[in-house]
Amino acid sequence: MIIDKLLRPIVDAMAPTDLGAPKTQAVIDRHLAAFEEMLGLGFTYKQISAGLNGKGARGRTGAEFTEQSLAVFISRARKKVCPPAGITRRPAVRPTDFGRPSPPSGAENSPIPPDLDRFRQRIDQARTHAAMDEFLFRRGKSR
Repeated sequence: MIIDKLLRPIVDAMAPTDLGAPKTQAVIDRHLAAFEEMLGLGFTYKQISAGLNGKGARGRTGAEFTEQSLAVFISRARKKVCPPAGITRRPAVRPTDFGRPSPPSGAENSPIPPDLDRFRQRIDQARTHAAMDEFLFRRGKSR
């Protein structure tokens, strides 16, 4: 049967190894094309999950697949391949920035009054000291 041939590599990838069970989402991410092909052939999530369960495939925790869980795994895999339009990742903030906004364009060349410059330096020092205290002594946040 067609579904059996398409499910065999997925079931094999989900089999536990000496290192433990693989992450279910990672396996589905790698085999997204096979899932898309099955869905394109007209199989439902319920049929695919029944096929996986029938072949002994289990998630990382040992739970059987349901149509809802399979749909969630596949939708997450699709989002990784093609994120929705208009959604972009925020650029990483360097640890020394501490969320300080970048100056507006053209502001780099404008003269800064000495008082404002000293104030900014003191704020940066305070942020640095607060971050160091939190990192070294876990102050401010209890675990």
